[in-house]
Order: sequence, then structure tokens, then C-alpha cells
Amino acid sequence: MTGNPEVESALRDILESTEKRFTPIRVNRATANWQAMQSPDDETMARSQEAELAYRKELGDRQLFDEIGERLSDPGVQDVLLRRWATLMRYEMAPNMYPEEVHDSIVSKEKALEAKIRNFRPELDGQRSTMAEVQRMMSKSDDIEARKQAWEAGKTYGPDLVPSIVELAKARNVAARSIGFPDFYRMNMELQEINETRMFSALSSFAAATEEPYRRMKAQLDRLLSDKFQVDAINLEPWYCSDPYFAKVPGVFETNVDSLYAEKDPFEWATKYYNGVGLPTERILKDETITQTSVHPKMEFIDLDRSGGFRMLLSPAPNKDGAEEILRVFGKASYVARIDKHLPHTLRKPAHPSLLEGVGRFFARRATDFEWLLNMFALRGSQIRGLDKKMPTELRYQQIIEGRWRMVLIHFERGLYRDPDQNQQNRWWDLVERFQLLRRPAGREDMADWVMHPTLLLDPVQSHNHILGEWHASQFASAMIKQFNFEDPVLWMDDAHIGEWFKEHIFKHGALWEYNELLLNATGQASRPNEFVEQYLREF
Repeated sequence: MTGNPEVESALRDILESTEKRFTPIRVNRATANWQAMQSPDDETMARSQEAELAYRKELGDRQLFDEIGERLSDPGVQDVLLRRWATLMRYEMAPNMYPEEVHDSIVSKEKALEAKIRNFRPELDGQRSTMAEVQRMMSKSDDIEARKQAWEAGKTYGPDLVPSIVELAKARNVAARSIGFPDFYRMNMELQEINETRMFSALSSFAAATEEPYRRMKAQLDRLLSDKFQVDAINLEPWYCSDPYFAKVPGVFETNVDSLYAEKDPFEWATKYYNGVGLPTERILKDETITQTSVHPKMEFIDLDRSGGFRMLLSPAPNKDGAEEILRVFGKASYVARIDKHLPHTLRKPAHPSLLEGVGRFFARRATDFEWLLNMFALRGSQIRGLDKKMPTELRYQQIIEGRWRMVLIHFERGLYRDPDQNQQNRWWDLVERFQLLRRPAGREDMADWVMHPTLLLDPVQSHNHILGEWHASQFASAMIKQFNFEDPVLWMDDAHIGEWFKEHIFKHGALWEYNELLLNATGQASRPNEFVEQYLREF
């Protein structure tokens, strides 16, 4: 059907003028948030709050929102780019249709919590430490009491935050209901273009597919941990794991992958790798781009202006975790850097957070891939003895463990907004016992272990995008193997076809297409766990 040129021209004029109005507000917000992320002091947090309020109030223009909606519903608008542009503009505006005083109240609550979380430093042996040190202690120490203290130290700020978190959840729900959504969670799912029923059906399938393999794997891990720490398996506690969340494989396989990265410059080998797959890093690595930090265990990346204003917060330790992080962040940055800059500012972003996560995780998987390590670093002799069997097993275990951990986060967050007045601590451990098979420790009834994961507060309604990202990463791999007839084992290096595939099928399109449509065109399948399950569970 052919569109009406006059109607489409009128809508284009509105969108272009709105873009000029919104773009500086977006950039100011991103810049202020980046500064607060690096140094969350009173001054930067105040600027971040001011920028956030300005953004939300500017986008909360009800008259403009309705006008764009009316013009979008006109059958004379058939241009694909115009329709997508207008749709995403309205999705961005929709959650901001609150009265000014509601914005003031919610943003002040959010920023107060953010400041407390970003400034939190756990105490270890009476000294202020970092969450990175908590994770290092749990990963490396054989001292059970030290591991327990580290596990508990990362959760000490939880109980004090509970009233504020519950109050914020209720305020977000009230605001979401005021614009026609059942609650804040379902509002965000709809605005992320995710069918909640379909997604939770896929999650149920994933849970069912991993249930028995996970039980067998967990039983084996319990036996290995029992032997390692000389304790009966029935007496194992959460701090016997290698991280505060049981999101990683405990260090029982003795692969010592960390040693393979020791003495190696992460920036040097990561740059070499990305150049080899046709995604050179000069677009993303500039002197002003990188801020190094030892405080945060995770790395961060942002494009301030959607035009190449890249910033990275990095802690590239020369070990396995550091390798995964730098590969993940460089992958995400490679995606954002290659979005078509001729697209309108609103569309100059990844098609979906889960696709961005999927790209990052596709590359992060290389860090623990035996064949990749063997060839990337020309490993020989004693460096690789026994790793050909241990590393694939550890990688399969890691993927299943993290998947079950993500199920806890996803179901917990959904329930938090459905009923904020529930006993969240009890519900948290119900989910941990159900999906992770970890027994709740005694004496935690009055604690708030669920507060320990900042993503729930600082990046709400995003937990599902991490598990979807893992599924997408497997879909990407499967599609490339079929298209290029890659032989097993695939090295995923020194082949520009890899980068070209991503640039052509994913990167350049930005948000021009709805993400499931883009994924379907790229891989032949909409979002689903099948390829992931086949890749990691076929040996069980």
C-alpha cells in the first residue's frame, strides 16, 4: 500500500523537530549518569538527578505524545522508517506521562538509592573494601570463615534499604497504573516489545530442559566441594560457592585458566582478536574513552551521544573474568559503533537490550573456549595438559549455573512489582532453593539478601535480557555455522566473515526493525532457547 506523501511529510516534520528537542536532553542525561557512575559523590549525583528530571519532564509532553499517536494511526503513513521512528519515539515517551510532582518524587527516590548502592563498600576484617575483593575472596580463599565473612559483607546494606525499595516499587506501580499499565514490570515489558506470556513460556521450557541436568551437575559439584573443604555435602552453605550469587562454577575443576591470561596485556590481545574478525577497535579505543577502576567487578560501556562518544569503565585483570569482561564490552562497543549514523537519533541504538547482550556474550564465550585459547595464545605442553576435557565441561556447567541464577532474578523481579508487600526475603530464598538448589542459611530471616544484586535497583526490568542474550548468542553461532559451513570445532577467530555477518545482519540496522523480526531475518528463528539447550545440554 502506498502512503500519502502529505501525511507522511507532516509526520516527518514533527519527528525531526522533536528529535532536535530531545537529543541534547538525552546526551545531557547520559553524560551526567556516566559521571555519577565513575564518581558517585554528592555533586555528581545531584547533577545526575537534575539531568534525569529534565529528561523525564521533557519527554512527558502529553500533547506531543497524542499528536504523534494520531498521525501514526493514519493509514496514509506507510513508510517503514517513519512508522518505526514514531513508534519508538512514543515508547520512549510513554513511561514519562506523569505529573511533574510524580517525577520529582520517583527520581529523588531512585537517586537516593543509587547513591547508597554505588557508594557501598563492604567491610572485610574491619577495613573498607570493594565488591571486587569480596568476589576475589570467595573465588580464591580456602578459609571457610573468611569466605563466609566475605559472603555476608556484601549484604550488610540490604536491610536498611528495604523500606526505600518497597516504597519506590509502589510509587513506580502507581505511576504505571496512571497511564494504563497493570504495574511497572508489565509496562516495561510491553515497551521493550516483549510478549510477557510468550517469554515466560519459553523460560518454563528452559527451566524444564535444564532441571535434570542441573540436579545431576549440582550433585557432582556438591561432592567435589565436600571433598575440597572436608565437610559433609549436607552441610554445604552458599559461601562454599565461588561468588556471592552462585552464578559461577565453583573452583573445583582446577583448570587454572587464570594462569593462561597472566602476564598478558588484555588490551593488546583483545585488540588483536577483534582486528582478526573484521571488527577493528580504533573506533572505540581512544585516549578519552577509557577510565580504569579497581572498585567495580564489572566493566561498563556507553555511547554518550549515539555518534561515537564512547566511554568505558574498565578493570581488565589478567585473568579469566577480566578476559570475559573485556571481550564482552568490546563486542557491545563494536555493535554500537557500527550502527548506521544516517538513522534518526531515536533509531541510532541497538534493536534491543537482549541483542546487545547477545553480541557481548557471543564474544565473551571465547575466553573459556579451549580451542580458541589454544590457537589465540599458541599454548603448548604443560599449559594445556588435561584442559581439553576439563574446559568444555566447566563451560557447560557455567552456562547452566548462570541460566538457573538468572531464573531467580527474573521471577523475583516480576513478583516484586506484582506485590511489593510480600515477605521478599522469604520469597527470594524460595526461588534460590527452587532454581539453584541452595539451602537457605539459618538466621537470615531479618536480612535482605535479595538486595545484594544492584541490577534490580539500578537497571530495573532488565534481568530477562541477560538470559535472552545467551540464547541469542547461541542462535548467532548456529546461523554462522550454517551459512559459512564452518567445521567443528569452530575457532571463531582470524576470519573477517564473523565481523561481516554481524555488521550486515545485526549492527548496521540499529533499531530500525523490531528485534524479533531482525533476529528472525538474521538466524531464521525468533527468540528461543533451543540452540542454547542443544549447544550446552546435549552431553547430559
